[in-house]
Amino acid sequence: MTPFLNELARQLAGKWVSLLVVPGILFVASGAVGWRMRFGAWPGDEEFVTGLQQGRASAGQLAAAVLAALLVSAWAGLLAQGSGRAVHWLWLGRWPGRTGAALAGRRRRRWTRAHERYEQAYRQGQSDETLADLAHRRNRIALAPPSRPTHMGDTIAALSVRVRIEYGLDLEYGWPRLWLVLPEETRTVLDESKDAFGRSTALAGWGVLYTLAGVVWWPLGLAGLGTLLTAVVRGRSAVTSLAQLMESAVDLHGASLAASLGIPVPDGRVTPRIGREITRAVRKGA
Repeated sequence: MTPFLNELARQLAGKWVSLLVVPGILFVASGAVGWRMRFGAWPGDEEFVTGLQQGRASAGQLAAAVLAALLVSAWAGLLAQGSGRAVHWLWLGRWPGRTGAALAGRRRRRWTRAHERYEQAYRQGQSDETLADLAHRRNRIALAPPSRPTHMGDTIAALSVRVRIEYGLDLEYGWPRLWLVLPEETRTVLDESKDAFGRSTALAGWGVLYTLAGVVWWPLGLAGLGTLLTAVVRGRSAVTSLAQLMESAVDLHGASLAASLGIPVPDGRVTPRIGREITRAVRKGA
């Protein structure tokens, strides 16, 4: 048991250092450089640096300086994590108030116009290339009528809509049960995609901190904006991949879920009738 606990502590310490301390040290060092570039040295800085150069700084002073740097770095890492969680909510969540409703309504109107152009072209019998182009323009907005104020939020929301229309399955209740019957390699791929999205939100958290640090030194603000832009691009790619993988998991393993619940699947394919039976079983009247 002791070796296991030691290994667990070592892994947790390694993650703590890699996720919080190392990026935090870079942020603190950048902020210190920015402060000196704009405001000059802070009280006691010149004396401490001179002591280091001449070898007069005591071991206690060095230990205190290192400990303070680590604590500030860890604090910055925790603050970045909190910012990343806020970004996660902004990217995927339902925004309260009129702002969220207005943005969602705007996206829905854009999608409706694009969908109407596609339907009109389909009725007119236009070429497959034209139809594919119009479908692509509509799907760039969302794969289903938008209900969220952001593209990423609608990417996840469209997943539930598409599964409900195709299979009659309520994915909110069905997904936890489906997860338990998925093969290990499928769950691994899904976890990797989910982790990629988590890294994007964490990167966005650091982007928020660097952007705010631009108040001290403007290059830090530019670095923060660049980091935020990179995080958005990575986040959109990751959430699109995650939604596609989740939908693929339903397509390929929905019959296994039905069989596990004792629901016959005669042709090996989940139909809307079977999907509704699954939904009734997993919702349990809720």
